[in-house]
Amino acid sequence: MPPMTTAIIMHGAAGRMGQRILSLAADNNDFSISAGVDLKPGTLRALGVPSDAPLVQALPAKAGSVVIDFSHATVTPGVIAHCAEHGMPLVIGTTGVSPDEQAALIEQAASAIPIIWAPNMAIGVNVVFEIAARIAKTLGLDYDIEIVEAHHHHKVDAPSGTAYGMSDAICEATGRTRSDLVHGREGHTGARTRGEIGMHALRMGDVVGDHTAYFVGGGERITLGHMAHTRDIFANGALRAAAYLATQQPGRYTMKDVLGL
Repeated sequence: MPPMTTAIIMHGAAGRMGQRILSLAADNNDFSISAGVDLKPGTLRALGVPSDAPLVQALPAKAGSVVIDFSHATVTPGVIAHCAEHGMPLVIGTTGVSPDEQAALIEQAASAIPIIWAPNMAIGVNVVFEIAARIAKTLGLDYDIEIVEAHHHHKVDAPSGTAYGMSDAICEATGRTRSDLVHGREGHTGARTRGEIGMHALRMGDVVGDHTAYFVGGGERITLGHMAHTRDIFANGALRAAAYLATQQPGRYTMKDVLGL
């Protein structure tokens, strides 16, 4: 019996990530491409949809296909609803998506389909999330934490979803919340508050994605980082997540589940 292939629909096919995911899937016998959807011309798209239509209107309803969404945060709610209605598993890698704003939609969809939302699909990054949480929990509040991320000058959201993923993992492990985050510092800020987590965003050149967490106590410093050399690490992670969801029952999953962390 031949191995099962995972059929994917790429939502946001003309974007940087969409193009790489489609390219890698086309070269991998474990995947087949059902469709690619985007507002931009020159990409695979359901026929008969006006070029100015919201992307979700162009999504075909193909049971058995896994939708991978790398588009824009404003249309992701519609993608979630569409996939839940038509029974299509969904991998969300769109940046700028607020987990708080989408939580209710994702939880509702999880009763009908398997779904993953992840701030970063890269395998190494998710391992770093796990390690960062363990370090923070072990060190406690006596160690100051600062997170610095760098991306290319085209990136429109800050801090990055990955930086938030790192801080969320730390907060969950130590009983903190996003209210403990301090975004940059300027002027007379006063002494650093115990337990706060500094967040800093750099935008420069063609940097794919660098993330570093500093854990600093009296007399020592721990530095934990990840550097992305190519977007393929995110694309491969998204494909791995899609293959995982294709065999799962409805529910909300994480990259921890995908990677067995």
